[in-house]
Amino acid sequence: MKAAASNKTLLADAVAELIEALHQKYPGIKTKPTPPIEDEDFTIEVEVPSQLSLEEVESECHKECIRLEDKYDIYILPLVKQKAA
Repeated sequence: MKAAASNKTLLADAVAELIEALHQKYPGIKTKPTPPIEDEDFTIEVEVPSQLSLEEVESECHKECIRLEDKYDIYILPLVKQKAA
């Protein structure tokens, strides 16, 4: 039971760190959890406002997720999409 609680804590820490880093770098984005895909630990949708580059935000999301994977051994999949006009 302790291992499961520890894993949930690590996941929560990793997700919180991801969201904080993305919002610091890209004000105006919206994030929300989505059902996990395949064997990922967590999947997050990132909605990018039209004034920001979708490609830049997506690249940064992947870099940040790789960093967190190395730090926490947690697999987060970002699903990045442009906000509808």
